[in-house]
Amino acid sequence: MTMHADQLVGAPVADSDGLAVGTVEQVFRDDVDGTPSWARIRSAKGFHFVPLTGSKMTRSGGLCIPFDSRRILGEPSISVDRHMSVDQEEQLRRYFGIRVPARPARAKGQAGPAQAGPAQAGQAQAGREEAGGEWMIRSEERVNVNLETRESRRVRVRKYVDSVQVRQIVRVFREELEIERIPIRDDDQVTGDMAEYEQEIVLHEAHATITKETVPVERVRLSVRKVEEDKTVDCEILKERIEIVHDESSHRPPEP
Repeated sequence: MTMHADQLVGAPVADSDGLAVGTVEQVFRDDVDGTPSWARIRSAKGFHFVPLTGSKMTRSGGLCIPFDSRRILGEPSISVDRHMSVDQEEQLRRYFGIRVPARPARAKGQAGPAQAGPAQAGQAQAGREEAGGEWMIRSEERVNVNLETRESRRVRVRKYVDSVQVRQIVRVFREELEIERIPIRDDDQVTGDMAEYEQEIVLHEAHATITKETVPVERVRLSVRKVEEDKTVDCEILKERIEIVHDESSHRPPEP
């Protein structure tokens, strides 16, 4: 099935064993004939480049790469934005064992004139080297920040028994003795004897007594809550700087 760049973007990618490895995220065209030559796919491990040479489109609209998943996911990390350089393409060809002369490729939809082929590029580079000096490579450091989980501290929960003074109001009572006097009327049928008499009455009172019992009141345990925050990490990186240094002795006028 013929490959078209518009159909490739978003297509599922499978390896030579039919295992899913990712999705096409970007297509790079050949600068000479404009045909799709490389695809950048997104997998669970990041971005990877796969060659479209030898790859096939399936009837379901997927892309089958003639390499196993280990080979695809082990592709060397190459930083490419909109255009793939000759050296980058040659590095990928060597990795995948594609013995075809490397030619520059550009990303799908990129405007601009077609670039020269390898032979023409070599001639142009030779002309530049004749006119100028050797190429100088400028490098710089890049910062990669990773998160490492470390033990910060240990927390224990210990249960103690404390003595606490409590106060509670209760209602008590006591019995007191009082004498009731009721006069006897003439029509009351009551007789009385003149004699000594003694009567005993038992009085009562309430006393507060305290008993204790142990009852469960709540459940307590340790739990961990993750608190996320933004933290600024500062470090120094090295960058090479290239400047033109003029040789003042060459401009100095000859001495008389």
